[in-house]
Amino acid sequence: MTIRTPLSLTFLLAITVALLSNSNGVAHQQNKDRTGAPGSDNTCQQCHSGGSFSPALNAFMVVEGDMALSDTYMPGATHTLVVSLSSTGDPAGFGVHGTAVFANGSNAGMFNDQDANDCIWLDEVNGRHIFEQNDLCSSGTFEVEWVAPPAGSGAVTVYVASVVANGNGVASGDVFEGASFTFDETVTGVAEASASTPFGMHASEQGQLQLSCAEGHHTSVLSLDGRLLFEGDFAAGQHAIILSHSGLVVVHVRTANGTVHTRKVWCP
Repeated sequence: MTIRTPLSLTFLLAITVALLSNSNGVAHQQNKDRTGAPGSDNTCQQCHSGGSFSPALNAFMVVEGDMALSDTYMPGATHTLVVSLSSTGDPAGFGVHGTAVFANGSNAGMFNDQDANDCIWLDEVNGRHIFEQNDLCSSGTFEVEWVAPPAGSGAVTVYVASVVANGNGVASGDVFEGASFTFDETVTGVAEASASTPFGMHASEQGQLQLSCAEGHHTSVLSLDGRLLFEGDFAAGQHAIILSHSGLVVVHVRTANGTVHTRKVWCP
């Protein structure tokens, strides 16, 4: 007996598959590595195109909760890899697909899925570890825990393939943005870096930036695009700055004796 599927049902199934393929990552749906790393398949650009967005992609490491490292990693330390995707226009959501490898394409370090409720999950394609979105994500900021390789491992490159989506359930009308970010091994460990910092700084989850300094100081806090978020003078001691801002900020501290210190801080 031949079973005929109604045309309307066939169409519905096709649309459902299309929606799934655009909400989950390609490692999970297609068993494909489209990160742009050595030996990977073609990137998502071959399908996602035609959109009217202008994306900007950045990636950096965070250690000890808030110390941001733009181009280095600390051997053996647990980092938070932050991938930041922004765009002009009014996208319906964002997608990401990435990996961390050495120059020969082998896995560098290890990813951990520290939050089962966020928009990221971990997958594997032909032995290569992959982090990617598990749905169309409303935020373009993605965080994944990464344990760095041991000392002597050398430079690590993070490859990221991202999509700014219009949410129509198919690949047309989206914009692809891909990039790679190389992090050199630093000779300074977490403890040494903290000890060498002449002032204390910590971003709390309540939107506060905690500062401590043995001297009076003038402090300014700027966003990455140069907007002044805070500026003020403080006496020696501990102080809290309330910021209505999340993401990476640059903190400039000028002490009473004229010494200037700068540090990037990740504000959750």
